[in-house]
Amino acid sequence: MKVVAVLSLVSVALASVMEKRACAGNNCNRAITGTRNGLPPVSLRSADCSSFMLTTVTPAPTTVTVTVDGEASATPAKRAEFLEYRQATNSPSAMPAYATHCSSAAAYASACNCWGITPSVTTAPTPTVTVTTTVDYCDDL
Repeated sequence: MKVVAVLSLVSVALASVMEKRACAGNNCNRAITGTRNGLPPVSLRSADCSSFMLTTVTPAPTTVTVTVDGEASATPAKRAEFLEYRQATNSPSAMPAYATHCSSAAAYASACNCWGITPSVTTAPTPTVTVTTTVDYCDDL
């Protein structure tokens, strides 16, 4: 009976060690979360992971139209061509140079996840596009 109890305790102890080391099993994880000499500082690697795991959504801009009197304008009106702006999403894609042991962006993200850094999404402020139109009252005559 004592042997069974001892073996149970040993298996529980080994399981806890294995669980803690689950992320340390490959070179990619070691390069990102490791502590050996020659690696960039942990603060830099952690910040790189946070940046990589962040997706930024930029909403479509609002358009503000400003109308001015043609006589009050000191400079002649210029024709401006505007592009149609749309909502944009900037997803992480570039891995840092020290992550050469990571075979893909997914492997790098997995290594970052070992630190508890999970994917997140942020929304940038809504940009404003100002369109200025000039009214020339002489054209109406």
